[in-house]
Amino acid sequence: MTITEASAPEGLVIVGASALGLPLPSTGYARQAYGNVSVDFGPATWLTVGGDGAVTVFAGKVEYGQGIRWGLAIAAAEELGLEPSVISVVLGDTERTPWDIGTFGSQSTRHTGVQVRKAAATARQALIELAAGRLDLPPDQLICRDGRMASMADPGRSVSLGELVAGQSVVREIPEEAPVHAPAEFTVMGGYVRRTDGLQRVTGRAVYAQDVVRPGMLFARVLRPPAYGAHLERLDDGVATRMPGVASVVRDGDLVAVLAESDQQADAAHDLLIADWSERAGQISQWDLPAALAADPHDPVVTQELGDVEAALAKAAHRLEESYYIPYIPAAPMEPRAAVAEWADDRLTVWAGTQRPFGIRGELAQFFGIDEDHVHVIAPEIGGGFGSKSIYRPALEAAQLAKLAGRPVRVAYSRIEEMTWATFRPAALITIRSGFDADGRITAWDSHAIHTTVDRPMIGQRGSESPYAADAIRSIVSAGPAPLRPGSYRSLGCAVNHFARESHIDEIATAIGMDPVEFRLRNLPEPRYRRVLEAAANEFGWKTVSTPSGGGAGVAVGLDVGSYAAECVAIGIEGREIRVERVSASIDCGLVFNPEGVRSQMEGAIMMGLGGALFEAAEFEDGHLLNGSFARYRVPRITQMPEVSVTICGGEENPPTGAGEPGIVPIAPAIANAVFDLQSKRIRELPLQRQLS
Repeated sequence: MTITEASAPEGLVIVGASALGLPLPSTGYARQAYGNVSVDFGPATWLTVGGDGAVTVFAGKVEYGQGIRWGLAIAAAEELGLEPSVISVVLGDTERTPWDIGTFGSQSTRHTGVQVRKAAATARQALIELAAGRLDLPPDQLICRDGRMASMADPGRSVSLGELVAGQSVVREIPEEAPVHAPAEFTVMGGYVRRTDGLQRVTGRAVYAQDVVRPGMLFARVLRPPAYGAHLERLDDGVATRMPGVASVVRDGDLVAVLAESDQQADAAHDLLIADWSERAGQISQWDLPAALAADPHDPVVTQELGDVEAALAKAAHRLEESYYIPYIPAAPMEPRAAVAEWADDRLTVWAGTQRPFGIRGELAQFFGIDEDHVHVIAPEIGGGFGSKSIYRPALEAAQLAKLAGRPVRVAYSRIEEMTWATFRPAALITIRSGFDADGRITAWDSHAIHTTVDRPMIGQRGSESPYAADAIRSIVSAGPAPLRPGSYRSLGCAVNHFARESHIDEIATAIGMDPVEFRLRNLPEPRYRRVLEAAANEFGWKTVSTPSGGGAGVAVGLDVGSYAAECVAIGIEGREIRVERVSASIDCGLVFNPEGVRSQMEGAIMMGLGGALFEAAEFEDGHLLNGSFARYRVPRITQMPEVSVTICGGEENPPTGAGEPGIVPIAPAIANAVFDLQSKRIRELPLQRQLS
């Protein structure tokens, strides 16, 4: 609904378009990644100043540990002359926030953060106009600071923001060119700001979907198949239905669940269900997958093409061809999925830890055949998502069961359910052929990446292009058989493609006896790439040598979501354990709102990338996931966190880009290259520790 001054609440309301140039559902990108969603293009509220002076920011993004609430508070505080801690930020609520395609792809600062700055700058201008009349001063003699509008010459001559708007409704629309502060004027952005939601998280006061309790709520335990593709043939629920606290055993199509008054009662009854399943034979196992990918690439897409690759390879002074394999890995977030659903008449409210509250709203409305304005989705705090919580089946299951039961219902995944029935980062087999001369110049580059993506090829395409100069380049991405469900993962396929490319670049450098950093600089034409590489190498204290040197140092560069990154690592090996001792990282993500947030994101991405590089891999056979618990699935521990330094080398000349994903892109190839430097053994398959002799 369009907001007018007649319909607005008391205070100042800043409105603007919901869609911020993001990929919309009409594009192939959005359809492939996130399904069919609807968009409200009308004006939406981005910021309010209440009659009590309270400032609230509204955004459709969600907070899953990446610090976007913190970053948006900083953006608004900069323009309004406030402390970030006094600004409230409402996120991921489909009835209160602007429409948003989802929290993924490191888009939050790049698009939403910029819009919040514009909204706050628009509010500042409106407040100046109001204060000029109240204080009888020219607008250019007023300053907004500490919750008051004051005279620059006489700070005692002032009026509070609440007093300016109390008793009236003022609506302003965000202009295309809002008067945001220039970097030279920053007093909040670009400096250290304590995280605004840290206390709630460390004290346990933050509310997650698992914590939501509604009056009369039932707890569901869903019957899951024992294997992928298994079909329920027969169910005996006679004993389960007679268990204490059990309200019912519900079967609605393929959905079977025990509904009880407590989690414990639902679990106990679930264990007494007697189910017969038919299982699919002849499924691809983890061990067969590399050969299956090589045998069945299909739906090829050329993502980069320059010149005649075959001719350039034929006349190259030196040639190299190698293949690289990356297995499936689950996102393994700390918080398993959960959702609570409640029906009131024909209106549905769902609390779900999803990265796509508006997308889930559309899917629920479509499933139940109701209008979207009858569905309210609220995303509480989320304990990690990494892309995997874009698809959120518990929301639909809880809504189905609540409708059947006539009471609110909670569906909460166990750890094994989370690991088994979520999505996985697709496995990939990547073959690279290169041509180069003895002086260290790449003349030909031919890459063919086969990702287990089935109908989601865009996952494998991200990061498939080579940034290195060559006479001829061809990059092809194909789909392959997918025994596990593919889905988004931090950087999608970008880290996977970079592992192959940056490993191969090191192999070329070794073949001609050139230092890996020098070789990259010789072939990287983009100044921003060169800047991050030089910054990381300088911080690391890189010594120019050819590999293997026996020193255990490795390097890699990467580009994702418009941000450039480089990482140098130092490793040691004790027995069959690779120990990453030190990482010097650099990032150019353009104009930085929150340096501490950028460093936190880089550190988190590096730590997450250590797992995929060293030991994380989904083990599966005959349709069964074999390591679906943290007892059997190894993730990095805090004791394995290396010393990490992060150099931010972007500048105000470039717009802000993402910081959440670039850090994971170079870490695996940098470690693999360091292993070769230490042991003279080239490992072309992840995880690396499996391959150590």
